[in-house]
Amino acid sequence: MPIFLGGVMVKYRYVLLLVQIIGLVCLADSDVEQKLQKAIERHNTAEFGLVYEFTVQGETAKIKFTTVVPRTLPDRQEITVQYRPRPSKVFDKNGNRYAEFVLVKPESQFKVEINLKAEMYRYDLSTAQRREKKRLSKGPAFADFLKEEKYVEKNDARIQQIAEDITGENESEVVEKIYNYVIDNMEYGGYKPKPAGATKALAQRKGDCTEYTHLFVAICRAKNIPAKVISGYITKFDVTPRHNWVEVYLKEYGWVPFDPTFGDDKSPSVRMKVFRTLEPIYISRTHFINDETLNGELYYWFEYVGDKVKVQSSIEFKKSSL
Repeated sequence: MPIFLGGVMVKYRYVLLLVQIIGLVCLADSDVEQKLQKAIERHNTAEFGLVYEFTVQGETAKIKFTTVVPRTLPDRQEITVQYRPRPSKVFDKNGNRYAEFVLVKPESQFKVEINLKAEMYRYDLSTAQRREKKRLSKGPAFADFLKEEKYVEKNDARIQQIAEDITGENESEVVEKIYNYVIDNMEYGGYKPKPAGATKALAQRKGDCTEYTHLFVAICRAKNIPAKVISGYITKFDVTPRHNWVEVYLKEYGWVPFDPTFGDDKSPSVRMKVFRTLEPIYISRTHFINDETLNGELYYWFEYVGDKVKVQSSIEFKKSSL
């Protein structure tokens, strides 16, 4: 049946097509918003265990063992923990969670096991920009993430010069240029158990995730931008789940994570994608690299009364949805 539009006769099926197109256009914004929301809500789950094997070489009256444990962080991760044996106490300090075990007259060999379930939510620059802006007052904690410290030598003359040469119209642009500088001047050299620090990374132009993050954080701090090294785990890995990445404080959005190691690619599009978006595979454990609670160690510290004690740690991922 013919239909007249504006005095022009058209066939019914074309009118129907036109109506459908108009409907799609009207829904486009809504569809995009829904897709963005789904991307923001994307999450990953994992189960893993931390095991500490103790060997007592003689007679020991007491061991005090303290370790930092992943904790629930809003917008980032939800953590459930089971301990064996039960810790003497679990306490929070400076944004970290610790479990302390006091072991009296321990056996010659024994284990401390911590089993965790983690639900990780995607959080990155892209999601931070789409959410309600967050502003945090600059309290005393910010001083910890602007200072010179072991492995983050922000006052080194070369790092100061690099920071001075990097400029931008806003904080995000400056951080992006720091990110690209690290990638341009670093080559991944495989996993190394001992950290080298920012100045050695700059001199050797090679390292693993630790050196990438130390250099990134040092340059940010030299620019007076608060930044911290995050140490934890990733659920996608080839050699080890242990991983380091960066969080930078942006005035408009709060703390935002970046991973220069995963972004190390010659393709500008890949770099930008990783700069803006991160998969929900990150489990944060600590944001200190020289932890006073752990006597300067990264993951755990122990002391004992009696003969020598050795500890060997391991981690095993039992399940992951990604």
